[in-house]
Amino acid sequence: MSVEVMELFDIFSGPLGKEKAQVVVRDIETLISDHKRELATKEDLRGVREDIQKVDTRLSETELKLTKEIESVRLEIEKAKSSLVRWFAGLLIAYTGVIVTILTLWK
Repeated sequence: MSVEVMELFDIFSGPLGKEKAQVVVRDIETLISDHKRELATKEDLRGVREDIQKVDTRLSETELKLTKEIESVRLEIEKAKSSLVRWFAGLLIAYTGVIVTILTLWK
């Protein structure tokens, strides 16, 4: 028993008797213990909230980076599509020229 508990026991044992004093002191210890656990839980919650805020910040940063990267990839795809369309147009013009040349030579 701690010094505080012994002092409480001494205070209550006079008017209440030893048995009742033990019950009262035990109840007080339980209340204090429960309160300490509750405080620890609140402190844990504060820590968890801070961790959640940090994770949320990191997620926001990652989302921004991914959005920029997706936009960059989309632009690259658009460039590739444009280049491919030009290549096909050039190929179509070349084949048309070959066909026209062949038809002209057969006449």
